[in-house]
Amino acid sequence: MGVLSVVLFSRLGGVHTANIQSSRDDVIAALFFAQQQAMMRSTGNNIRVVLTTNSVSVTEDGAAINLGGSYYPLALPSGITASSATFSYDKLGRTTAGTITLSGSGGVSASIRVEASGYAFAN
Repeated sequence: MGVLSVVLFSRLGGVHTANIQSSRDDVIAALFFAQQQAMMRSTGNNIRVVLTTNSVSVTEDGAAINLGGSYYPLALPSGITASSATFSYDKLGRTTAGTITLSGSGGVSASIRVEASGYAFAN
């Protein structure tokens, strides 16, 4: 029984870590997507990434942007929460610097840093 419980709990921890990493990658992809959309569209400043505690959305003039047949917002996996934030991009892909924190059950977390240049990376 002891060996079985150790194996089971170690695998559950891996699931939480995988969900955090997947969510982190989804948020970074949304940030890059928004930056590229702002640079290619003439409106520029109307592109935003909006993070709520359970979703990430990319909008233009407040409306969700079509992403290959589907639309934002993208829901984060169950048990994953994000710090709320909004990033607006200008025509050069710049935004306000900030940090996004993703948290999951079991104390697993991840940070994303967004630089003023628009570059986003796992911290």
